[in-house]
Amino acid sequence: MNIYIRSRGFSQDHGYSWLPEMPNIIRDNQVYQLIQSEVFSLVIGRYSNKLLLLITGIEASERADFRDRKIRNSVAWIGDDSEDNEQKIRVIAAAALRDELRETLRSEIDQAVIFDDEQGFKVEGDISKLSVEEVINIRDFPGNINYKIGKNCKKLRDELAYELEEKSLPKGLGFNNLPLVIVTGIQNQQTLTNCGVWRGLSNSIQSEVWTEYKKSPNSLETLPEKDLIIPTNKNLRLFIIFLVLSAIFIILLLFLFQSQPK
Repeated sequence: MNIYIRSRGFSQDHGYSWLPEMPNIIRDNQVYQLIQSEVFSLVIGRYSNKLLLLITGIEASERADFRDRKIRNSVAWIGDDSEDNEQKIRVIAAAALRDELRETLRSEIDQAVIFDDEQGFKVEGDISKLSVEEVINIRDFPGNINYKIGKNCKKLRDELAYELEEKSLPKGLGFNNLPLVIVTGIQNQQTLTNCGVWRGLSNSIQSEVWTEYKKSPNSLETLPEKDLIIPTNKNLRLFIIFLVLSAIFIILLLFLFQSQPK
């Protein structure tokens, strides 16, 4: 599983950036448009047979920029859609959702990211194995496939953490190429339901109990771009052929009409 870090350096020239680079899975699927990234947010997604866990808004304890603003780190874990990788993502996500474990996670990541004169920051510590992974026990009961949203409050975060600990992520039609879990600050309910999220929590939602919603056909997962281009081009070709044949037919009718003896 690959790990990517987003942070910044002290100077104005060393703004926020990703190391080693911005993951394509985040850019191509516009994940940042679904969350308020400057505060604690969490996304689990399945895209093109890859699993993504993104955690943002991880505040540094001591590092600040040139304007004395606290630096906020983001971490992305990306790997193949395998059982081992899913379990790792579920463990880290469950820890991040629990208030009593989030500080441990924040501290480990904070200690691993330090200032660097050349590129602004660098990762000095090893975060490939976090201590919170030893605390949580994962089970693999079948996941509930109902879609639910609610307010980003401790009660629902704890319930979501427990669900991730006990149950596998849903798979199959309806759960590919989309975010499965979103926990964020300010984000409207419509955005969460439009993207077809399986579990969504936002400060903008008022209900402190889970609310089921029916996934709209418009929010079904998209096919890879290569699969979308072929039928589109085929339909275009058929439409052009239809226009050409119609034009030929009209010309033949006019010709026959004009060639009739008066």
